[in-house]
Amino acid sequence: MSRSGSRCCSRGFAVSPTVDPTFVVRIAGLPLAALDRLDGGHAAELVEEALDLEQWLVRQGAVLSDGLHEVIGQTGDTALRRRLIALRRAVFQAREPKDIPYEELPGGLAGDLKRWHERFRRRAELLRTVEAGLPRDASRRRRALHELAAAPALRDGLVLASRDLLFSLDRADPGRADRKLERKLAKYVSRLAGKTSPYSTFTSTTQGRWVDTGTVADRPRYVVGAQRVSVVELNAFTQQQIPRTLSGWPEIRPHLTLSVNSSVVEDERAIRFLGRRDGEAVIELARTPTLRRFLHQIRHGADRTHGGVVRALAGLERADRSEEIAGFLDKLVDVGLVEIGFGIADDETDQLGALVRALEDFTGERVERVRSTVAALRDDLAGYASGEGGRLDRSAGITRRLTDLYGQLGWDATGDNFPKNVFYEDVLVAGPGSDVPVRPWRELLGELDLVRHLAGLYDRFLPGRIAAEAFFTRHHGPGEQVPFLDFYRAFCRELGTPAGADLATCYERAFPVPRVGPARLDTLAGLQAELAGAVAALPADDAGVRHLDGAWLRDFAARLPAFVRPIESMACYVQPMAAPDGGVTAVLNELMTGHGRSRARLLRLDRMAGLGTFDLPDPARRPGHVAEITGTVGSNLNLTHPVSRDEISYPLSTSGRPEENRLALADLQVVHDPAAGELRLVSKDHGTTVTPVHTGVMVEFLLPPAYRFLIQMFGQAVPRFEFVKHLATASPTAEHDGVRRHPRLVLGSLVVNRATWAAPAAVLPRRGTLSAVEYLLEVNRWRRRHGLPRRCFVRAMAGRGTPSQRSRVDGLFDKTRKPVYVDFGSPLLLDVLDEVVTGTDQLLVFEEMLPGRGEAVVEQDGELRAAEFVIELGGKP
Repeated sequence: MSRSGSRCCSRGFAVSPTVDPTFVVRIAGLPLAALDRLDGGHAAELVEEALDLEQWLVRQGAVLSDGLHEVIGQTGDTALRRRLIALRRAVFQAREPKDIPYEELPGGLAGDLKRWHERFRRRAELLRTVEAGLPRDASRRRRALHELAAAPALRDGLVLASRDLLFSLDRADPGRADRKLERKLAKYVSRLAGKTSPYSTFTSTTQGRWVDTGTVADRPRYVVGAQRVSVVELNAFTQQQIPRTLSGWPEIRPHLTLSVNSSVVEDERAIRFLGRRDGEAVIELARTPTLRRFLHQIRHGADRTHGGVVRALAGLERADRSEEIAGFLDKLVDVGLVEIGFGIADDETDQLGALVRALEDFTGERVERVRSTVAALRDDLAGYASGEGGRLDRSAGITRRLTDLYGQLGWDATGDNFPKNVFYEDVLVAGPGSDVPVRPWRELLGELDLVRHLAGLYDRFLPGRIAAEAFFTRHHGPGEQVPFLDFYRAFCRELGTPAGADLATCYERAFPVPRVGPARLDTLAGLQAELAGAVAALPADDAGVRHLDGAWLRDFAARLPAFVRPIESMACYVQPMAAPDGGVTAVLNELMTGHGRSRARLLRLDRMAGLGTFDLPDPARRPGHVAEITGTVGSNLNLTHPVSRDEISYPLSTSGRPEENRLALADLQVVHDPAAGELRLVSKDHGTTVTPVHTGVMVEFLLPPAYRFLIQMFGQAVPRFEFVKHLATASPTAEHDGVRRHPRLVLGSLVVNRATWAAPAAVLPRRGTLSAVEYLLEVNRWRRRHGLPRRCFVRAMAGRGTPSQRSRVDGLFDKTRKPVYVDFGSPLLLDVLDEVVTGTDQLLVFEEMLPGRGEAVVEQDGELRAAEFVIELGGKP
């Protein structure tokens, strides 16, 4: 069944005012069954049985040792005594005795020794069977690896993710061992099957929709379409630079329209704006009569093209000063006060096509060459996924075409000047998406909403906002208002002084909450400590699960002070799974700000592909005070479709919205509210409070400074690390030999955090000179001793190891390394683990695999897959 791309949530069931009627579904590239093909097979079961016997032999050996001690003490025969001492020593050490004098022992003890010896030999037999079967099992896994690696989802992704691995794979002989290649393949295959990889080509995406059906007891089963559709985009930074370079060509520049930087603030003395110098510095220029004339002509002239402005201003002079005027105008463009371009909107889905059409208005041989090359590049990208020949050849063709364009534009295509990723590929699922009965989810959605309320306590921007309010009242006075740009400049200047050290700490390193200055910071820190302490005091049950008290948490949330607000709109990344009783439960993977952010980029890709899979957002569900900040920042992650009515027009961005829905940065005022003790962002022209939101996928700390400042001062951040990990790791349930075990954290039907084990790399067994069987036994002894599951994921954490290993972000649970799937029964995957352990001196964190294949509920192409729902809560109250 097809749906019109212009429809707006036409079939979505209104779950509640705080839950969006549709959500995103992300599906792993390979079925979960692929993991079974890499496991240890029957050998893994034999190893477990052997270790069970080993534990029994050790326990029973201690008992038998005591019995033999009594017999030894009673015998006077020196030779027998020596035999019994040797026997006792062997039994106590769980070694096979060379001699067991059954006839010299009491009947009961002799019988126990016989049973002990039989089990010892059974264990030895098991290990011989394991050793004999290892080559055969290795060959089976090798064949399975190569068969799985032939899957289009993997091969297509490797073209962009790791061409070297793809070349090695094509050259490899599946019948010959290649440990290095097999380790690399195993990492990719297991990640594609076990996780919804963030790498776009490996994971497909579709839309889910709540429908008012189902019962709480129903075992969930959600079927999604199998037709994968590729969407390809040129590197956004490269795309951005092409028209910028062309706008400087003399045969083009005079005909392009000019505009004034949207951040410009003027007073009688000066003009201030966000410029291009020094990484987006606030630039101040004297407000001279000449500068005023230039800006007036650009804003209000009949012909606002570069050439039109030059002619109009030159006409005011007695002598022809056109060249001088053009040069001064160019300097204004270079510094960022004036902007020039082709007028192609940032959210245009066919950027290259729009540029080709724009270039048709210009003449000249080199313009025509560029136009032809850009048109061919557009066709190459459009045909990448479905054209003739292999993807590698088509990828190489795109690279050659871009290299030609570099030459035509006068760019250097050598080394780092040429993009590592020439283009990006995302995968959507064609078709109407998946209808999900909402009734079994109502309890879960309520628990996610409670998480949304509590998350406001850990809003990582809140300490900075508290400190900024105190700074504002000192610098400008209570109840005052100032232009946003002036407040931003004063704030940045303060950060650079010794007096601004505490302000900088609150702005840049807000967790744990700095207890400096304002009393609200102490209150905030105290509330976080109270919540963490209450969670840490909860015991874990026999299954190693710590259950949160929902009623207590609701009472706690209800008494939070007014300055601690719930996250207004939050996207919850959850993996649905079947509950033991047949209903539905879910695991929380991630939290992110909402306001349509989870769908904004997907809507764009959906329109590019012409699918209409994703419903356009309903404007009535978006709060009127929310405004998206424009600008791609040169990243494909920020190429999105509008999801709110209004925008904040950021410098050097091009809008496609109507003029009445654009808020210039210069229109924004920072207003102090003395009663609430907070700062608000207000549109001077509209007289409304504005909440800026970032709807791109790029993390906030990589955004330009003023863009980031807008979000941090007047938006919110959803802090899974600070919030969930702070609670989950508040108190380990066990610590042994340097390994800390943190229990699974559960709120009703929601798994808030999986069980984890944190271990220094140095305490894990190494392969070294051990045989394959010896290593299997040693590493599984370690696993069983600390209670790790056989299947799990491991990460190397930040802040440890060599400087090159450390991340920019400090903190125990920052995920700076990709998760590596581990099956302790598989020699192949243990080889991968050994590579991780040997290659680092960092802390390793093991995390239970949840859901596993037995709990998976999402089906694609007839097979169960790891999948993630991205559910937005909040928004319009």
